[in-house]
Amino acid sequence: MMAQHGTLLISETALRGNIRLLRQRGGRGATQCATVKANAYGHGLSVVVPLLRKIGVAWVCVYSLAEALQVAALGWEGSVLVLAPVVSWQGSVELNGAAWDFLRSGRLGLTLTDSASALVLADVIRKKQPQMRVPVHVQIDTGLTRQGAEVGEAPRLLEQILSLPELKLAGIYMHLSHGDEPGSPATAAELAIFRQIAGPLKKRHAEVVLHAQNSGGTWHEGDIGLDMVRLGIAMYGLQPSLNCMLPELRPVAKLVAPITAVHERPAGTGVGYGHSFRTSRRSRLAIVPVGYADGYPRELSGQAVAGVLDREVPVVGRISMDQTILDITDVAARVGDEVTLISDQLTASYSMDRLAERCRTIGYELATRLGERLHRVVVS
Repeated sequence: MMAQHGTLLISETALRGNIRLLRQRGGRGATQCATVKANAYGHGLSVVVPLLRKIGVAWVCVYSLAEALQVAALGWEGSVLVLAPVVSWQGSVELNGAAWDFLRSGRLGLTLTDSASALVLADVIRKKQPQMRVPVHVQIDTGLTRQGAEVGEAPRLLEQILSLPELKLAGIYMHLSHGDEPGSPATAAELAIFRQIAGPLKKRHAEVVLHAQNSGGTWHEGDIGLDMVRLGIAMYGLQPSLNCMLPELRPVAKLVAPITAVHERPAGTGVGYGHSFRTSRRSRLAIVPVGYADGYPRELSGQAVAGVLDREVPVVGRISMDQTILDITDVAARVGDEVTLISDQLTASYSMDRLAERCRTIGYELATRLGERLHRVVVS
């Protein structure tokens, strides 16, 4: 039976190569922490996590505790950092069942950004299992103005955590606001603030892991002497910014689907909802079972091309929820032939980053919109 949905091909070779490149840029002495939040940037958590284990990555980070539990359920034996901070709603923190079991393993790190939440978390641990110590990382807001401890409050929070026997200060981190811009003065200023706060504590507690660099920061800043780097979008071969391309990266994902039907129509035929496209000649139109429900944006209607039999063919008519229509008049394609909707070639006009640009967004968004219906298959 022909596939009824598209397939996302995940290249182990590309993933391995990108990680190797980032290791060379960020310093061989720094631990690599692979970011797998948002379903591994849309590439598929259940596919990417086993590959990371095979490659030898020891750390991953996710946004939420729920995502951390998904990673644990996949048999991950390394460390996991939850980036979303613990927030004490109404003086309580929910840590039950699988979350508590994972915490007891010592491999799950939680983020703290304020004193009240640190106290509540310590109290929950004390009541639930005395003598237990939970690893925590403190995030400092050095300029992104998002989550993180205030610069003026961070030293006090760090000392407070060190004084609480239920908490183990495992790391201190920040997130760069201009990491994708080489030589940014903002990056230099933010790193200086971070070092001013974290440096003295690191001298007293050498085991505390310091980390600041995301993909762009790892590539552009290189080895800055910290303990860990967080690999995000570049690990998947996508560009942190199209303003400063990193041509050495190779996209990990390629979206393909079979042609499920071919229609021959005369000139003047309306195509798709609203007949936004009409054939100007006798045409052959191919139907592909991928639509905006799969993360192939409706904004690309009439604006993109796809690849079939080593040729580019235009997307015509409106992209619908489940299907996309291609004009294959000039290509001898037939039912069953494979179409590439998102290319794994960096320079292709229908790569993830270039399609995102056509949608006036970024590759991050297009990747994370890739739907659950897509089959995700590892290829070498």
